[in-house]
Amino acid sequence: MADRKKYAHIASDMIFSIAGVVVMNAVIQLFIYPSFNRTLGKDRYGDAITVMSMVAVVGIGFGIGLNYSRMVMSAKKRDVKGDYNIFLLIAWALCVPAAFLTVKVFLSEYTTTELIYIIILMIVTVTRYYSDAEYKLNMNFKRYFVFYLCITLGYCAGMPIFFKTGNWFAPLIIGEIAASAYTAIRGRLYKDGLLRPSEYFRDDLRSGSLLSLSYVADTLIQNGDRLLLSLFFKDGSMVTTFYNAALIGKVIALLTTSLNSVLIGYLSKFDGKLTKKFFNLIALALIVVGVVATAGCFVVSHIFIKLFYPDLYEACRPYFLIANAGQVLYFISSTILVVVLRFAAEKYQMYVNVLYAVMYLAIVPVMTLKWQIWGLAVGILIVNLLKYLIVYVIGITQLGKRLKERTNEVTDKQDFDVFVR
Repeated sequence: MADRKKYAHIASDMIFSIAGVVVMNAVIQLFIYPSFNRTLGKDRYGDAITVMSMVAVVGIGFGIGLNYSRMVMSAKKRDVKGDYNIFLLIAWALCVPAAFLTVKVFLSEYTTTELIYIIILMIVTVTRYYSDAEYKLNMNFKRYFVFYLCITLGYCAGMPIFFKTGNWFAPLIIGEIAASAYTAIRGRLYKDGLLRPSEYFRDDLRSGSLLSLSYVADTLIQNGDRLLLSLFFKDGSMVTTFYNAALIGKVIALLTTSLNSVLIGYLSKFDGKLTKKFFNLIALALIVVGVVATAGCFVVSHIFIKLFYPDLYEACRPYFLIANAGQVLYFISSTILVVVLRFAAEKYQMYVNVLYAVMYLAIVPVMTLKWQIWGLAVGILIVNLLKYLIVYVIGITQLGKRLKERTNEVTDKQDFDVFVR
């Protein structure tokens, strides 16, 4: 009976965690982005996608990096005081040069006002992605759902401004601010310690820097498809075509954040051990999930794009299978990396993502220049498959070393309890 309650609690956490992201993405993909596409047109919408990609690189990279670092420090039972508030201010400062880089490299024309909007959007995005640490630290996934609901309502509240002025930044900025404000008011994340450094400040800075750089590299590569097309061909319509061809797979990949939020929350509370047998089971299960998800994305893409982006359907149709397969592989490789991070040092996350970036830069740009969208799609599939295999090898190797250092063994039942303790 006790085990049933534990497993029911896990299921409840996952449902609330995923539901929030699903609601948010449903509004984005069914209402906001189609509205952007219709109002801005294929070329301008492609430029907006490119800017949003750079915002994601900075926002997700620094936000999730600091988020996961704080979770790791929590697992070590450390009182971090105001360390991560200080790190967040540093991340905000780095948004300014990042915004300048975005407009200089990817936009042929821009105004000072647009530059300011990009800076603001980057800052509030970093803050939002860091803010969800509040719910993982407290294992409060009902509030996590409300957190995502705040984002969604904020996006919707900003759409009248977009329809009236054409300012697509407005709904996104309002949504990110709404979620962070909810966390600041209802949570303790920003209140504990304020800006007072802890005795572990240097260690926390090292951890936060490593994970932030790791996630910036990872997110840069994840958004590299749009950035490469924009950089090489200066064609907003080509960016729009590939983005929508891989759209359903990208939505699945976004679920990585929510699933990993639950996963890392439970792993950070776990004091026991994993075995090679159970790790192999996780790896195999992820492969099965990947195959099923790819098939689902292929079918849904035909229906979704035809309904909501009818003007793009014929251009996107040839790329549905290969483009979505690459995104799903990214999803499963990111999930297994979170598991590996539980028993391997943070530096391995950095190693994996740097190696992934090197492989990506060695393979994808060359294939993109030679075969355009086809080359891009196949190249992404190859590097994500290689990433999964590398993470698996590192995981099984590091787990073997850990188990050799310990004399106590655990049963298969105890292994499964990693998710419920």
